[in-house]
Amino acid sequence: MSARAWQVGLGILGLLISGYLAATHYFADQVPLACSTGGFVDCEQVTSSAESMVGPVPVAVLGVVWFAGFLVLLLMHRPSIHLAWTVTGLVSVFYLVYAELFLIGALCLWCTAIHLIVAVLFLLTLWEATSPEPALTPRTESFAVPGAAQPGGQPDRQN
Repeated sequence: MSARAWQVGLGILGLLISGYLAATHYFADQVPLACSTGGFVDCEQVTSSAESMVGPVPVAVLGVVWFAGFLVLLLMHRPSIHLAWTVTGLVSVFYLVYAELFLIGALCLWCTAIHLIVAVLFLLTLWEATSPEPALTPRTESFAVPGAAQPGGQPDRQN
């Protein structure tokens, strides 16, 4: 599976989990929060804390926006913008993990899944942005123009 396929799959998974968490916020009576409560792993404590909101907006809604933006940027093929987007997501994850551990004193497993997805997406995006351009493969060499410069700047000398 290619890095791009992993990015799409993880982006969609993150979008679905964030959407689920947003739904539990807005439709708590119809959409129950499927996670343990009580003890150190307590999704309800985390998702109902003051830290689960940025002003009037739930962090889960920001997650939906972030993952939707990630997928749109993935389609645009702009590595520098895409990398900046994932760095922003990773910095947000660092703060949210800090908030869970030190401000709230509990972990949410759904949130942890999102945090891991964002971290992996950052790494995949970093790898994609910094990897060298792929060389021509034997299959694409058949489309190369004779005499044209090949990767590495040397003209193709066919006798």
